[in-house]
Amino acid sequence: MDNTPSFYKSFLPPAMSVLNSEHWDTVMKLYDEKKFRQVVYGVLEYVKKGLSEEALNTAKTVYAFPHGSVIVNLEIKEDMLYVSAPFLRIPAKYLIPLMRQVTELNFGTLVLAQIRLEDNDIYFRYECPLELCHPYKLYRVLEEICIQADANDDMFIEKFGAQRFSEMKVEPFDSLQISEAWDRTQQFLQEAFDYADYFQSKRIEYFGWDAFYLAFTRIDHFARPQGLVKAEIEKAMRDLNSGTDTNAKLAKARKNAQQLLDMGKDKFAESLYKTEQFVSEKPTFDSTGIKNYLNKPYSTAQGEMDKKDFLGASLTMLTGFYGLFFYYLIPQQHYDIILKSLEESGNKPWAEAANTLWTAYQDVMTAKDDESRNNIREISRF
Repeated sequence: MDNTPSFYKSFLPPAMSVLNSEHWDTVMKLYDEKKFRQVVYGVLEYVKKGLSEEALNTAKTVYAFPHGSVIVNLEIKEDMLYVSAPFLRIPAKYLIPLMRQVTELNFGTLVLAQIRLEDNDIYFRYECPLELCHPYKLYRVLEEICIQADANDDMFIEKFGAQRFSEMKVEPFDSLQISEAWDRTQQFLQEAFDYADYFQSKRIEYFGWDAFYLAFTRIDHFARPQGLVKAEIEKAMRDLNSGTDTNAKLAKARKNAQQLLDMGKDKFAESLYKTEQFVSEKPTFDSTGIKNYLNKPYSTAQGEMDKKDFLGASLTMLTGFYGLFFYYLIPQQHYDIILKSLEESGNKPWAEAANTLWTAYQDVMTAKDDESRNNIREISRF
């Protein structure tokens, strides 16, 4: 336990944003000019350049975009916009318990879209006059449907026997990638238990939080699992960031980590695939957003470095960097700086690792800010 956790470079390419951020000013101008149908096309162009040209008809009034296990449909009829996504088919015997879960989503999670029951099938629905389709609101509707469909479909299938409308189009990992992802996941989780036990024996058990935080975020960065494994990791991260006391968080972290350890390779492999995305599951940060996110760990690490608390500083900076990867997409230049520091600090003595990471933090925090910030997802999350 004299060294930092190990580092392994993922076999997956870095996840990068495809948002056409420069187009956002144009979208807002179209709305101000009351060109409401053009606003719909503009938001699609913001999501990805060229997307507005992928209509299913020459009038450019009907669109269908695959996202994970659902198809998000947009239709313009006269002065109305209709957004829908067929979600799941519900077996009659599970209709009541599943609809309880749906009600919780409708009244506790969803803000704009709603899930509706139609002949034992459930759909995401949203409709709005074109003149009320403010660009921010329209983007949020699309984002909300995509993210909530991804977050809940596998859980509903696992718990209630729900069925998808159509088979999900995926590109499974090959056998070597599955084995590597499984081995690394097992290693990351076991390392977390070992570190947590060691910290407890030294009466610094609060560092166990960092150990499990790093395990879950390292799994996500290395294997980028989907489906059930993704849902389990996201739940584990919510538990770690809850408002309960440290002991309660550590108890839940151990339980969540053990469940992943006990999952079994075949079940784990079901969540290893690539799939099409309409709206990215993660917001995009520019340089300013990155600095805002890392400001607290940067300040904390500075104090720890001054006191030569290299163990604490290393854990603070590692959780900051891996947390950034877990929650956001970032520009390539920042990604490269951070990844290089993670690689060079992996399985190194705490003092050596802390100095390597500190250099990277200073590079990131002193980088020149972007001149413009047209990223809706980044701006609205400060």
